[in-house]
Amino acid sequence: MLRSWHDRQESWTAIRRRIIRETEVFLEEGLRHPERHLIIPAVPVGKARFPAGLASLFWAQVLGSS
Repeated sequence: MLRSWHDRQESWTAIRRRIIRETEVFLEEGLRHPERHLIIPAVPVGKARFPAGLASLFWAQVLGSS
């Protein structure tokens, strides 16, 4: 069960360290196994458009509903 913010009594320094470590782990995993992660499609602003169904497909994959 998640504890509330007040119950944790974590200092800002501890929170910052934890967030940085979680980010490091996420990035290391992505670099080690790029095939496991979804590529976010991108186009230059004003230069191109995505097909109409791409947003639905993308979010279905991200949210695991595909």
